[in-house]
Amino acid sequence: MTETRLLLDEHVGRILERLLRERGYEVVQAKDEFGEHTDDAKLLRWCGEESVVLVTNNAKDFEPLDESHEHAGILVYYDQKLPDADPEGLARTVDEVFTQYGATAIENEFVDLDEWYDWFHD
Repeated sequence: MTETRLLLDEHVGRILERLLRERGYEVVQAKDEFGEHTDDAKLLRWCGEESVVLVTNNAKDFEPLDESHEHAGILVYYDQKLPDADPEGLARTVDEVFTQYGATAIENEFVDLDEWYDWFHD
C-alpha cells in the first residue's frame, strides 16, 4: 500500500506494529532502534532527518516538541486502551490519515488519532 516509514514510540505495542506492517508500512520500534528511555527530542530529530513519521501515546512530552522541532509528522493517540481494545481499528485510522493527508503533507503536523478514530466509528 505505502512506503511510508513509521517509528513507534517505546510504549506502542507489537500488535499494532504487526498490523501496520501488514498494511505495507515500514515500521521500526524506537526501543529496538535506540534502546529504552531514549530522549524524546532525539527521537523526533531523528524522525525529521530520516523522514519517518512518529506514532506515540505520549502527547504530554511530544506536544511541546511539536512546534520547536522539524519533523515528518506525529500521530498521537490519547486513549491508552485503544491499541488493545481495537488494534485493527487504530491501524485503519492510520491508513485513513495517510489517505487524507498524503505521505508528505503530514510533515510538521501533530495528528490526534483519537479524533480520527471517533469520526470513523460514529
